[in-house]
Amino acid sequence: MSYQAVPIQDRVDIDNLFSAYAYTLDDGDADGWIALYTDDGVFDVPGLNRFEGQEGLRAIADIVINGSQGNWRHMATNVLVTPGASGDEVAVRLRTLVTDWNVEPAGTQFNDYRGTLVRINIHWRIKELIATPTKVIV
Repeated sequence: MSYQAVPIQDRVDIDNLFSAYAYTLDDGDADGWIALYTDDGVFDVPGLNRFEGQEGLRAIADIVINGSQGNWRHMATNVLVTPGASGDEVAVRLRTLVTDWNVEPAGTQFNDYRGTLVRINIHWRIKELIATPTKVIV
């Protein structure tokens, strides 16, 4: 894996994308979360399910939003961005921590994410995101 730098503005925009990813889910904004993906975007949890396209993304957004009842908090950390096949594509790697305040004491889930982002016009969008749960503590 190359650790070459990507332009700083791209890095800032991508960090902002993953902040929006967390806030839209936690705020119950399925449309906002889906808008962060390309039209044919993919959210994949290996061994569990693969959600493809706008309809598939809506299904997983609804599962998360309804299951959380507004009491989950997603935090995206350690966002590593490396150049992709072109200036309009990057590979990303990050970790997420999800806390569940529906249970006492709060449950925690750790995930590793890998994916591909593409720039459409001036906006970075998620082409594919693969989420691998690494630890669940309830």
